[in-house]
Amino acid sequence: MSGKQSGLYTVVANKPIGDDIFRLAVAWKNAPPGAGQFFLIKSGRSSVFLGRPISVAHYDGSAVHFLIMKIGTGTKELAETRAGETVFMIGPLGNGWSDFFDRAPQNGKPIALVSGGLGCAPLLYFAEELAVRSSPSFHFYAGFSTASPELTGTIASLPIPPQKLIVTTDDGSDGEKGVVTDVINAEAYAAVFSCGTTAMLKAVAAACAKKGTPCFISAENHMACGVGACLGCVVKTVSGNKRCCADGPVFNAREVIFA
Repeated sequence: MSGKQSGLYTVVANKPIGDDIFRLAVAWKNAPPGAGQFFLIKSGRSSVFLGRPISVAHYDGSAVHFLIMKIGTGTKELAETRAGETVFMIGPLGNGWSDFFDRAPQNGKPIALVSGGLGCAPLLYFAEELAVRSSPSFHFYAGFSTASPELTGTIASLPIPPQKLIVTTDDGSDGEKGVVTDVINAEAYAAVFSCGTTAMLKAVAAACAKKGTPCFISAENHMACGVGACLGCVVKTVSGNKRCCADGPVFNAREVIFA
């Protein structure tokens, strides 16, 4: 994985892609981040002390791209930044999907990428990573509360699109009505990689365990320092407490103890 950097970086673009979601692109000329890694980010003129942990959704060689939802002061300030302004970033942080990819059996089955909401962001970047390495085909499961054509379109337009794209929405406004864990058949896959809410990850992990399918999850625990010092993002595992930011955010689901 690439080494951690910190400082002020220039915003290249900031584009809304929904009522509360925006795509932020920030110039990045350091070593490429790995898929699954994240940055702590805050506006260069922010009133908040700590940056917000945001997973990388795309890296184009000169800028890192993030998909961000406005849910608090820090993210609302980021939503208001414009091209040419600066953001303060620390990263890339954490481990990534590639640290676990080689543990997936090569049995001829495809792999599944399973996301809930903006949990699709780190999986989008992982899908791009899969496109440049020898890997099995993949199916992408995307669960949303309501139709999100911008995000669905982003998944469908990946450089190498998923062999299958399965969309679910809570209200039935797109794809199948219900939650994404209702429609996945874990037995059909060599491995499952998932990011979303804790409740969703617990359900995905249980479905995979029942079928003996390897499952790797990216946890979304609340973080403070982001570098493992404050112990504020503990993940309970069979080998003791782990730090989501420093030991994760990607974990083997078999090792995680869900509440």
